[in-house]
Amino acid sequence: MKRLCLVLLLMCAAASAQAQRRSGFEFMSEATQALQKDDAQNPAFLWLKDGEQRFQAACVRCHSASSVNSMSGVAARYPAWDAALAKPVTLSARIQQCQIRHVKGAPLAAESDALLGLESYVAHQSRGQAIQPPNDVRLAPFVEQGARLYRQRIGQLDFSCAQCHDDNAGRR
Repeated sequence: MKRLCLVLLLMCAAASAQAQRRSGFEFMSEATQALQKDDAQNPAFLWLKDGEQRFQAACVRCHSASSVNSMSGVAARYPAWDAALAKPVTLSARIQQCQIRHVKGAPLAAESDALLGLESYVAHQSRGQAIQPPNDVRLAPFVEQGARLYRQRIGQLDFSCAQCHDDNAGRR
């Protein structure tokens, strides 16, 4: 009976935490939301179109044109554990691995137009989907380290990220 109560309590806590999750879109001004909604006005779409062209030129070998739709949800699953590297990787890092292994090219420069384009194109396929990294126990120490850094007070004003993003969410 105690075990059943504990399971129900954990399920309720998880559902409550999931209900409290909100997109950063909700905190944007109406003008910024309008910009984000209008694909023709959103400056990020310059990288998206470039990324689409690069994807068609280099990535279609492994991700055929018919499977491009299978990229849906890919970006929502990062960060993920990479067994070969024995560490977590981001979507950007995964694209770099593909660039090196399959395209046989040099790694793309960090923050380069090429990398930003490919990353934005792949991420766009997951548009509107909740970010749900895998529940992999190997990621746990990194998640814990991130949580500690998120709550750690630093800097001249002795603030933590959590003070604004959690404690004062929704306020200006």
